[in-house]
Amino acid sequence: MSIKLFILAGQSNMVGYQSNIKELPDRLKQPQNNVFWYSRERQWLPLTPPTEPLPSTNWMPHQVGFGPEITLGREIAETLNNRVALVKYAVNGSNLAEDWNPENNGSLYYKMRDRVSQAIAALETSGYLVDLAGFFWMQGEGDASHEKLAPHYEANLIQFIQKVRDDFNYQKLPFIYGMVHFGNNHSKPNGIANCCGNIVREAQMRVSEKVAFTRPVETKLLPLDRDLLHFNSQGLIQLGQLFAQSWIDLYQSHSP
Repeated sequence: MSIKLFILAGQSNMVGYQSNIKELPDRLKQPQNNVFWYSRERQWLPLTPPTEPLPSTNWMPHQVGFGPEITLGREIAETLNNRVALVKYAVNGSNLAEDWNPENNGSLYYKMRDRVSQAIAALETSGYLVDLAGFFWMQGEGDASHEKLAPHYEANLIQFIQKVRDDFNYQKLPFIYGMVHFGNNHSKPNGIANCCGNIVREAQMRVSEKVAFTRPVETKLLPLDRDLLHFNSQGLIQLGQLFAQSWIDLYQSHSP
């Protein structure tokens, strides 16, 4: 029995940092029997909120919540008319240049890869033939906050994508990524400004032009929390839908 597996990774907007489970519509509060979710206890279960915090997340303002997985898996499973599986590893405040850099031994990249390998092994033990079908990445805000890191985002993301594809032995692995939603000198209510959003956004667009089977997802119109940095609950619901539709478009355009 085959099952498509999707990886979710990134920083706080992949975590769903400002999500509030009380704001979920009733239909999304129910167990999703067509979506397997790799839980914090390392068990495959029907996706049921709360899905966060996972061990890598540590803390969220509303204590429990959800990320874009809440709609992502559901949309894909319904389109394919088949069950899918999701595994996530995301860390608040992490940057690509240093924290996720595959050249740094012990970086978050390797912790993510270990979790995914454990998840795959658990599915195989349960009798599934695992078809790794997509990688979803919501990250970049951390690099866009530093003048020294932002200019290297293009090269770092290309390197990251290639490492993922090499390690999972799939050179055409669809890689879908959310774009940073803010531009340069983005001021937040706490008085701190993110200096370099446009630099990272432009890098993200160039990556999609240079690397096959990648798709950027525009996030500028997604609703934000009052902190003007994190998507709110409705924004995360929409982000999952946008991620799913982007993957579906890519998948269908390359299907025989």
